[in-house]
Amino acid sequence: MAFCPVFLIALFVTSLAFASPPSHIGIRTVYQFDDGTFLENIAVRSNGHLLLTSVIKPVVYSLDPRDPNPTIVFEFPNATGTTGIVEVYPDVFAVLAGAWNFTTAVAEKGSLCLWTVDVRRSEADGKKIACVPESTALNGATILEVTPGIVLVSDSRFGGIYSINVHTGEVELVIQDILLEGIGDGAFGFGINGLRTQGHKLFFANTAKKFFGSLQLTPSAQTFGPIKTISTVPNGINFTAYDDFALDKKGNAWIALHSHALVVVTPSGEQHFVLGGDRSTFLADPTSAAFGRVEQGGKETLFVVTAGFGISGGQVVAIDY
Repeated sequence: MAFCPVFLIALFVTSLAFASPPSHIGIRTVYQFDDGTFLENIAVRSNGHLLLTSVIKPVVYSLDPRDPNPTIVFEFPNATGTTGIVEVYPDVFAVLAGAWNFTTAVAEKGSLCLWTVDVRRSEADGKKIACVPESTALNGATILEVTPGIVLVSDSRFGGIYSINVHTGEVELVIQDILLEGIGDGAFGFGINGLRTQGHKLFFANTAKKFFGSLQLTPSAQTFGPIKTISTVPNGINFTAYDDFALDKKGNAWIALHSHALVVVTPSGEQHFVLGGDRSTFLADPTSAAFGRVEQGGKETLFVVTAGFGISGGQVVAIDY
């Protein structure tokens, strides 16, 4: 575990270097793993505790940011890693788990399944909902806000989005498009990665094609209208790919940007650095972000998780503003 001082940074920056830092943004390390743990995704419980997934460990961790000491709340059988996580009902989370090959960033066919993990009691209860036998890269997960019980998951190799009903286990491929496909092998060859919904709109990041986009959804998760490009990865040797992201109430996307940055993209496509625009390496390959539930002193908090490449393990970083 490691802590760092609070750094004050500029929120909106239009160049690759920060302007003079204002006093209303703070950055702090909540926790850092020291065993090489690669943190893949994050969700936040109603009590403010964080749930963390890892592509190299078949578990969900729980971490109280006010007293950081991670514990394993559920371990998945016949799996080596976990990826997407999203709350489907209060304190009931959908989680993707499977047998991943970390070197090739491909999972064994037939191993990728969606589970629900119920953390309402002292001992979490896990239930396998459905598997997608043809997939080798189920990655992001989100809910269909207008239709309770439907989880949308991204297939980063196939370039598709599946709809999974957590009540019936029904699986349906609702979209497959060339704009969702990737390019090449490895994790940076992934196509659609993180995805989130807000109303009838779905937002997503394409890692290999280096853009953040959106499309319209019907209540049955069918798409209509074209895929829209909102922003692209900024130029610079340190900026390689978008990963997962969080949406705030105003529709801004706070996107993890490899290798060391976090950007915010407005609904109109304006893009600003939050951290890393000064070539800082503080974030060790950020992978996802989520907003906290418990305000600290009137401030909101965005939590960012990282893969931890080049350091001892994945980080959980808090941005207070």
